[in-house]
Amino acid sequence: MYAIVANVTVENPESARLLLASAREPIVSRAPGIVHGYWLEPVAGVGTSVLIFETKEHAESAAKYPLPPMPGVTLLDMTIREVFAQI
Repeated sequence: MYAIVANVTVENPESARLLLASAREPIVSRAPGIVHGYWLEPVAGVGTSVLIFETKEHAESAAKYPLPPMPGVTLLDMTIREVFAQI
């Protein structure tokens, strides 16, 4: 399995939380190979998402998919990492 780990700046955490249901969850849930998706609470204005995919190819394809912008949320960085272990 492979994960896309992304960090974003979040101006208004409550607005961003409400937008996830319409701006991200429906798109990500249809991505080929998606296993799990997590959006973590922002700390000091930085939020993190972790999206788990079955294969590296699925993760790479999803990372290239153009997502609609979310007001007040700006991508800082994104990496693809192999999942070494899970519980």
